Amino acid sequence: MNKSIFITGVGKGLGRALFLYGQKSNYKTYGLLRNIEQFKDLQKDMIPEMGKLILADVGNDDCIDKIHNAVGENKIDLLINNAGIPGKGQKLAEVESDDMMQAFNVHCIGVLRVTKALETNLKKAKSPTVININSRLGSISRQSDGIFKDVPVSYAYRIAKAAQNMLSCCLKNEFEELVNIVALHPGKIKTEIAQKDADIEVDWAAKKIITDWENGQLNKFNGIIDLTEDKIIKW
Repeated sequence: MNKSIFITGVGKGLGRALFLYGQKSNYKTYGLLRNIEQFKDLQKDMIPEMGKLILADVGNDDCIDKIHNAVGENKIDLLINNAGIPGKGQKLAEVESDDMMQAFNVHCIGVLRVTKALETNLKKAKSPTVININSRLGSISRQSDGIFKDVPVSYAYRIAKAAQNMLSCCLKNEFEELVNIVALHPGKIKTEIAQKDADIEVDWAAKKIITDWENGQLNKFNGIIDLTEDKIIKW
């Protein structure tokens, strides 16, 4: 039986590349996205027997039922929580509470919703893995050291990613050996929300993420795995 992959945020960027690579690599690949135009566009590249798209928003509770309806009782070997938004406001005076809530809702609660929806499906797999796509910018220790003081990024994004890291820790502690929980920094990828020093193509990152998972190289660590360097970023 083919292994199954579930990916969120497949409308563009890394998520789209992951979806396309997954189905072409003979995995049953589920892709979740919220934009109807991107949904229609991605359908053109979908392999019917391998790919399945789900129109839903991880920021809403109704995504849980939509995921259940799409996946049913099938096992999921790999869940990649990739959906994200950039946030606004790089200075305190520019930060708005609604924007902070939206970022937290997608990056943290959204991951919680999807993982909760697929808990039973993951436990049906032999060696299930959950990869939470995080960021170097979600590291509190690096932020505290001032490493990214010249990188223009919103309060909302940094704080939401840090919150997601705590969620990853909670999941890791709960599931222990039952489900492999991984926080992953995919590198400085060239996307619409990329930083000015982005230097990695999404297709390369997508292939490496799935290949490293296949080879058993993505295991739970006490920190964020840096996909492009042989090291772990401290929380």
